[in-house]
Amino acid sequence: MRPELAETLAFLHRLAKRAGVAPLLFGTAVLELRGIGDFRAGDLDVIVDADEARRLAAAAGVDPGGESGNDTFRSLVHLHLDGAPLVIDVMAGMSIRTAGGWRLYEVEETAEIDVGGRRFRAASLADLGRFYRLAARAKDDAKIAALDAVSA
Repeated sequence: MRPELAETLAFLHRLAKRAGVAPLLFGTAVLELRGIGDFRAGDLDVIVDADEARRLAAAAGVDPGGESGNDTFRSLVHLHLDGAPLVIDVMAGMSIRTAGGWRLYEVEETAEIDVGGRRFRAASLADLGRFYRLAARAKDDAKIAALDAVSA
């Protein structure tokens, strides 16, 4: 594993322990950690509930803010945590704009990933595929193809 991701996960582990939170890893980092494709995460996406996001913010000494988003995603609480090589992007109550309107995205199945002796919860590959399909971003087409290849 590349050092930037390892150091970021160690930072998250310490922060989550202080906050009493079990964050859920999500996005490209899960693909990288599982060795699917040749993807390299530019940040570390984490899903928690709103209370957990506030506890992470308190443990990190940052203001949790409120609802935020863009044309594709919005969250009840959205944090960008610095202090590690990769920014940790924390989302709580994330919704995705689909052709049918805004849709709350909820992970249905999790798995565990062991990283350097630390256990992390992670979104299942099926959930990642569902997310990428719902988001319908051109930049995710390669991720969908890689996930389809491992599930075939």
